[in-house]
Amino acid sequence: MKKYLTAVFLILLTAAAVFAWYCGGPMRRRYSARQIQVSLPAHSAEKTAKISIRWRDVHTTLLRKNGKWFLEERGGRPASAARVNALLNTLNTLHPVKEVRNLSPEILQELRLVENDPKIIPGVRLTLFDAAGREIFRMLLGKGHFVRSEPGMPPSQDAEGRYVLIGGKVYLIPVVFENCHPVPAVWVEPLRLHELRRAVRMNVQRFDKGKGQPVWSVYRKSTAHPFTLAYPSAGKLAENQRLSVLADRLSKPFSMDYFIPEKDWKPLCSHHLSILRSDGTAYDMEFYQGPAEYGIASLRMKFDPAKVLRYAGETDPQYRKRCAELKQRFEEEKSFSDGQLFKIQNDLSKLLDIVPKKK
Repeated sequence: MKKYLTAVFLILLTAAAVFAWYCGGPMRRRYSARQIQVSLPAHSAEKTAKISIRWRDVHTTLLRKNGKWFLEERGGRPASAARVNALLNTLNTLHPVKEVRNLSPEILQELRLVENDPKIIPGVRLTLFDAAGREIFRMLLGKGHFVRSEPGMPPSQDAEGRYVLIGGKVYLIPVVFENCHPVPAVWVEPLRLHELRRAVRMNVQRFDKGKGQPVWSVYRKSTAHPFTLAYPSAGKLAENQRLSVLADRLSKPFSMDYFIPEKDWKPLCSHHLSILRSDGTAYDMEFYQGPAEYGIASLRMKFDPAKVLRYAGETDPQYRKRCAELKQRFEEEKSFSDGQLFKIQNDLSKLLDIVPKKK
């Protein structure tokens, strides 16, 4: 009898484990999608040539030309390929876990699956088009789905899904779609300077009435050595902590949006920052005076394979292959910033005025 009960227990335990694995995450444990008969239209990245995202009067239009994405609301300037691809990948894996039936106008309003009524909070309209301008997919993103908290527990602050309207039907999907935003600035690839731990030279100039004066300059023979001041106090060790603060700030996204100047805008340069990395990539940043809310910056990049420092024991074929890979990465990074002006936070240029001098 004991063996029989043990066998039954093991069978039930195995069945429970298989059921939990089959059902997946929290959303799939609460709802079953097996009874939902829905075939979402094909909207693969290959077919999509235009993406429209709209919420009331706020809208973003993304256009693909020659394999690259551009922002119509920013005068055709480059859009972030990584963010666009992330959105398309999310759409390609879209699977509903529940269909909401017995809909009424009140339910649609509560789920924010309405639009064109200024008195009601609308949903976010997402529309995809092919190269011929034909609509291939349309979805209205509504309210987030919050799971009822357990007794005695505070309500959840994060949604576990979202209600959407597709083809006249309402579904609950296990995706919040935080990467589908109607504000154009969200789709701008932010400025950031990559691999600054490989920097071997940094120079800062301050400009007054068009005349530049050196603020500080540091250098080192390789990334294995500490930085040394070239100006001021030439020959003394630099304060690595100050340089690390600056590098950390520049290595993270620090721009907010494109700056689109008016015809009468006159660029007044305040600072110039140049950085050379050991992999042959050079950054040249110009900082301009902007309004009270933000500063303005531009970035130019150069790549010189002759300045790529060799690794110890690296053979000629290995060196040439690495230079080719570095050039490809340089071209990709340059394509977002070349010839563009960006809005940045005002306090960034203040860091440049701090001389990294060791006390």
